[in-house]
Amino acid sequence: MLTDRKWYTDSANSNPIGVFDLASYARSYGYLVDVYYIDELSFTNKYDLIGLSVFQGENRTIFNDVVFLKQVFPYTKIIVGGRWTKIIDNEAKDWFENNNVEVWANEGEKFFNNNEEIDFDIYPGWYKKDLLTTHANGRNIMSSRGCPFHFYFCHNPEKKIFYFNSRYTVDNIQLLLEQNVNEIFFVDDIFTLKEKHMLDIYEEMKRRYINIGGKNLFFTHINLINESNSEIMKMYNPIEVQVGLESGDNKMLNLMGKNFTIEKAFERIKLLSKYVPVNGLFLIGYPGETLESLNNTLEFVKRLKPFLSKKWVSLYQPIKNTTGYFQSLKEGSLCGELINNSTIHYIPEALKADDLLKYRDLIMQN
Repeated sequence: MLTDRKWYTDSANSNPIGVFDLASYARSYGYLVDVYYIDELSFTNKYDLIGLSVFQGENRTIFNDVVFLKQVFPYTKIIVGGRWTKIIDNEAKDWFENNNVEVWANEGEKFFNNNEEIDFDIYPGWYKKDLLTTHANGRNIMSSRGCPFHFYFCHNPEKKIFYFNSRYTVDNIQLLLEQNVNEIFFVDDIFTLKEKHMLDIYEEMKRRYINIGGKNLFFTHINLINESNSEIMKMYNPIEVQVGLESGDNKMLNLMGKNFTIEKAFERIKLLSKYVPVNGLFLIGYPGETLESLNNTLEFVKRLKPFLSKKWVSLYQPIKNTTGYFQSLKEGSLCGELINNSTIHYIPEALKADDLLKYRDLIMQN
């Protein structure tokens, strides 16, 4: 049985993608699998194995979940996996070992396939039963794994890119549409990395008479925006294309590991806006942020205003074991457990909490 905590993924538009993937994959190897959120487990079922997927473990919830599972299923082997296990610290490792819980930091599929390479060309799509047991009605799907861009605030541990086959992706789109989901969000770190991949999915949808025009969205990157790529994005007729701009200050972009300048960003957004609606994503409060850099971002947003259909401003969240996290330990102050990107969790040395809130409001309003 595979489980997740609804708190980590709970919004009107979310799906526990990794768990759905792993359940389908394990079944292709002959395993019998149930999928539940931990909050909705059936205590009467008996299992040989319970796998708990953890995307983010920045608070004590995961440890409380393990204690709960061991109480309810005292004779069942418990394994903790998911993205968080790739950046887990020694204290957490020791706790799991002392509580007889295995940590699986490798790809989840390799637990079931004797550690063989994963063949993404034949990867199976999701099962309707898993959407039902989790009451999933979210819009999120992934057509690829990994990201080639290594931003210092990001905790994506998958550096190699893997592309799911177009049949898998369109099977999942079709399944969601059959569940009356009215919007598809490709939550690939960067959906537009490979033009052929985008075209293959588009052609497979076309072959099945599936039309998600006007009800889909995805991410791109400044360095990938050109006329050819933009033409393919336009074919999808997205509600919006989200672009991580982060800052209007070149020094801050450099500190974050963003490999472009505001001048380049301006020209690429101007180009992209001719093809699709653009949602600019900004991040403020990263270590090194000052009143000057915040004001530069505000002025940059004003320049971009004619070319943005929307914008969003996140407050920096220091994720453990990232470059940004270690920098945040050297300067500034941490503020409590991570909740969401609208809440202050870190204050740079040169700023006050009120500065961050003030500029977030100003940038959002302009």
